[in-house]
This record gives sequence, C-alpha cells and structure tokens, in this order.
Amino acid sequence: MEFTPDFIAKLKKQDHNAFNEFYLKTIDMFFRYINANYRLPAQDAEDIIGDFYVKRRDAIKNHDDKQSFTGYFRTIFKNTIKDHFKKNTDTPFTELESTYDERAKFEDTLIDGNDLTEFLEHDYKFDQIQKAMKELDDTDKDIVYRKFIEEKSYEEISFLLGISQDTVRQRLSRAIKRLKELLK
Repeated sequence: MEFTPDFIAKLKKQDHNAFNEFYLKTIDMFFRYINANYRLPAQDAEDIIGDFYVKRRDAIKNHDDKQSFTGYFRTIFKNTIKDHFKKNTDTPFTELESTYDERAKFEDTLIDGNDLTEFLEHDYKFDQIQKAMKELDDTDKDIVYRKFIEEKSYEEISFLLGISQDTVRQRLSRAIKRLKELLK
C-alpha cells in the first residue's frame, strides 16, 4: 500500500478528508492483522485500532519524508498493540479464547502409541528440515515459517515484513527450491 507525497502532506496538515481516506484504506488491513495474529475480543481489537488512529494523527507531524510512510505507520500500529498488552496485563487466563473443545473427554486429548511413533518419525524429518532451514538467510526463513507454520497469506507476510507480495512470492519460491536441493 503506497501513499503519494501529496497525500502524506495533507495528513501532516491534519486534513480531515485525507484522514478519512487513510482510515478507509487501512481499517480492514489492521483488523485482519489483529485477527490473524492475536486472539482478542472484537472490543479489544477496536480499542487498539482506535488508539492507533489517534496516535497516528498526532505522530504524523514527526514523520520524516525520507522514511517510508508505510513502514512508519506500521511501526506505530505495532507499538500500539504492544502498549495495549502492557496496559492489560491483568487479563485472566480464563478470558483468553481457546480452540480447545471443552466438551471433549480428557482421554480423547491424549496421544496413543501409534500417533507417538508417527510423531517421532515426523520429528526426525523435521530435524532434517531444520538443518536445511539454517542454510537460508533470515528473511527467507521468516517467509517460509510464516507461510507454512503460521499459515499466513502473502498479503499478511508482505505487511509484516514491509516488502511487496511479489517479493514474498519470489523469495518463497527460491527458498523452497533451495530447501529441496538441500534435502536431496
């Protein structure tokens, strides 16, 4: 997502129309980011995003035009999330959402012998993959991890790393080729 220098100048001048346009262009992206990365009630997500827009409106005055505006507002957004968790450290464990089915019997949650054997065999393969992953550079490792472990979309990875979706796809493709070579 790119913004023109004229648009950024309008934001710096506290132009209400520019702020509304910025809001409409970014609100869905921020909600998706929070929903993809944190298990928060909708009210908390709304609070974080509301705080972000207030902070962004004040912080835009300090934006250096030499810096990436997109990177600048993403940093403000991530810091707003951190601030939320610092302020709300008293969230009881029972209020956190869980994917665990409370109706399941305890016995059904245990792993049986066959599953354990399969897991250990899988773990051995995982060890080989880990060794191969160490050969990749940090950005490629991050992209592979986010795509296949965290199951993030190209758009989310692009947002998190501050690079284009095309670059994410290209680096992922090259990383997979490299891993295949290393695992032969």
